[in-house]
Amino acid sequence: MQETLHLLWRAIKQDRLATFGVLVVTILVLVALFAPVLATHDPYAMTERVEGTALWVRGEQVQIQEGIAADTLFSVSADGPDSYVAAGAGGHVMRYADGEWSPVATPTTETLRAISAAAARSIAVGHNGTVLWYIDGVFEQVPAPTEADLFGVSLTEDGTALAVGESGTVLHLDGDEWRTLEVPVARDLHAVALLSSDYGYIVGARGTLLRFDGQQLAEVVSPTFRDLINIALFDRSAGYAVGERGTVLRYREGEWVEERGPLSRTLRSVAMSSAEEALVVGTHGDMMRRSGGTWQQVATGYSRHFRGVTSDGDTAVAVGTDPYINSLAHPSPEHYFGTTHNGRDIYSQVIHGSRTALVVGFVAALMVTVIGTNVGLFSGYVRGRTDNVLMRIVDIMYALPLEPFAMVLVLLGRPGIHIIILAVGLLTWRTTARIIRSQVLSLADRPFVKAARIAGASPLRIIYKHIAPNVLPLAFLQLAVAMAFAITAEATLSFLGLGPPRLYSWGTILHQARLSGAWRTAWWWVIPPGVLIMLTVVSVFFISRALEVIANPRLSRR
Repeated sequence: MQETLHLLWRAIKQDRLATFGVLVVTILVLVALFAPVLATHDPYAMTERVEGTALWVRGEQVQIQEGIAADTLFSVSADGPDSYVAAGAGGHVMRYADGEWSPVATPTTETLRAISAAAARSIAVGHNGTVLWYIDGVFEQVPAPTEADLFGVSLTEDGTALAVGESGTVLHLDGDEWRTLEVPVARDLHAVALLSSDYGYIVGARGTLLRFDGQQLAEVVSPTFRDLINIALFDRSAGYAVGERGTVLRYREGEWVEERGPLSRTLRSVAMSSAEEALVVGTHGDMMRRSGGTWQQVATGYSRHFRGVTSDGDTAVAVGTDPYINSLAHPSPEHYFGTTHNGRDIYSQVIHGSRTALVVGFVAALMVTVIGTNVGLFSGYVRGRTDNVLMRIVDIMYALPLEPFAMVLVLLGRPGIHIIILAVGLLTWRTTARIIRSQVLSLADRPFVKAARIAGASPLRIIYKHIAPNVLPLAFLQLAVAMAFAITAEATLSFLGLGPPRLYSWGTILHQARLSGAWRTAWWWVIPPGVLIMLTVVSVFFISRALEVIANPRLSRR
């Protein structure tokens, strides 16, 4: 046995292609062993992407601008001619000027839920009572008399501001200090619109409407019980409030009435360009415009969430978006082989899939070699009726195709790696059996076998002690061939859906790409597993090419 292995290794070293094959297979074995370490993501987890998005509305033209920030943007406000400022998660503030967005440094990483600009000044508010004051080109954090999350803020030209938040929190800025106002409700307050130091409205959960008169807050009878999320006032006689389930409230001459619009999902923000014109944005890219006395839906070509909108004359800009599934992303430093249609990392799937491919290859090939070698040994040595019966079984096995045979096994059990191993192992030993049998037929009449028989050795001793060592090189050759076939068979059966449903393999990855319908366009989904299947099979065949020299010494003389 040791001498045989030495011969095999020497034959491989003398063949460059076989050496390359051994190197590739060794690397794949190491990858399979250390797959949890090498994988950059959980192969079963859906990865998400977060980015700030801006949507421009200029007249009838709608233009999306993705990736303007590295996180969700919650609010946007106009702070001058063709100039806007937006705030979002992670303390991000973006300013639009001279035709482009640029980040503005802030002293916090807290999520900023709202921002309001007026007279070259801005106030941003957010979680844990965060209040930022922008003046003279710098954002500074100012102390606030609360640690509650703040959801909305409104700043007037004269420097008066109101900030609202959770559990009925209302902060009033008059001069340089913030003070807490008494509030007649304890519900979350989501947004505020302040026209002057003595006039404004606040909206909140369960249809909350509060009027501000400069000193106090008074609750107003609301025509809805649904959550109101945002509000905009054009003047003291015109305004809109929007909320969940497409809720729209119209304010006219001191009275709030509910209107019906074309959208039924949550509406996040509203902006007004005149007393009769308004623009509303919401979840899943929803947008509608009121013009000419009616609401009309606006096609944005966008499917992710908008959080805030502002209007400056004929131009409006909306910002978002919430985290979304990173679907069919191209290869990048974050995802080496891209992502699937549901955001799963293909590189990590391929790394874990190497385990399945090699396990099936080794186990099935070992099963094929053991069964085929033993059948060939007994058939070639015993001969007679035993040989006829075994060879007729081999003929029957040749008549059975692999895929239908595997389907029958699946019907008897369930899809899994064991089905593939059984299908390959029980069906493909036939070739090994015939090759070993032919070799044994020539060895059985050799003098050393006759001498062992005359010495009284039993048939089993002769088969395994004297004949088997002489067919080992041929058996190892068939092991390599069977391994290559088993890896290809696993990929084929998994591609047809007969593989393990909760275990990644290279064939399963191709199967999922086919089911998604994206395999014709998402080349990064099918090329990596396909190349690895080809590379593994070719490498094993290179190894078998070198082993063939041991099995057939005449090839070495050529």
